[in-house]
Amino acid sequence: MTHPTSEERRESIMRYQKLGNTQVSIPVIGQGTWKFGEHEKNEQQEIESLRFGMAQGLTLIDTAEEYAAGGSEKVVGKAIQDVRNEVFLVTKVSAKHCSYEGVLQAAEGSLERLRTQYIDLYLQHWPSEEYDVSETMAAMAELVNKGLVKHVGVSNFNVPLLQEAQRHLGNVPLACNQVAYHVNDRYIETEILPYCREQGITVMGYSPFGYAPKVFGGNGFPEAGSKERELLDAIANKYHASAYQVALNWVLRQDGVVTIPKAASKEHILDNLHALDWTLDQEDLEKLDLMFPVQRSE
Repeated sequence: MTHPTSEERRESIMRYQKLGNTQVSIPVIGQGTWKFGEHEKNEQQEIESLRFGMAQGLTLIDTAEEYAAGGSEKVVGKAIQDVRNEVFLVTKVSAKHCSYEGVLQAAEGSLERLRTQYIDLYLQHWPSEEYDVSETMAAMAELVNKGLVKHVGVSNFNVPLLQEAQRHLGNVPLACNQVAYHVNDRYIETEILPYCREQGITVMGYSPFGYAPKVFGGNGFPEAGSKERELLDAIANKYHASAYQVALNWVLRQDGVVTIPKAASKEHILDNLHALDWTLDQEDLEKLDLMFPVQRSE
């Protein structure tokens, strides 16, 4: 088996898949915007990064009203203003706004900050301890009926909550569950991923490079010198790739999974794209399975 060198590898061509229970195709890699909008001095770079990513095919953009208290949505709105129809736009309603009226008001606020007439995919950001799923999903369905939202999803939901959401959406399909997924956090593989696959629900993985503190280091990735990093580096050398590209390629080995790494620079965006034009072989997948085992449900 031969692998292309970095010089031989052409620019990656984006791959697409259907958004769950719809006929809409979305890129398998999008652009996450957590931390965007927190500092005005970074705004222009954030906009330019989003624009550059869109030009490379990363037209799936994920944000939320909670990110920088709406600041992230404002940055995204500026970045997509003249290319809105080319973007698949995802945003999220905060758990504290998940009453029926709260969802409707939150959506209006997001639409204003995003400078758009509609949201492609609207998610409940976290399960709410205050409001029942039935109330939230009734509002979500109403937004679809009004044409303000095209598709509905959730984030950080377990299987019982997914079932509740499906039940109360009625004729509106549940399209997506956005959850953490990376080599050191495979919890979703026990129940959530199999259920979503069975139900045709897309899994949108966030933090594909991990997050602190866990086994990953402070920057959310195995530290140099750790046995985890040594394995990732060894596999990366085989494919003329980086350890980060290995981690991203590993996430995308699963059917029905897309991912939204944060990429605040052009260099990071190109690095992410080059995780698409090769495939981990079975031997390497088995090595990663041994190093990063699945966490079992209790």
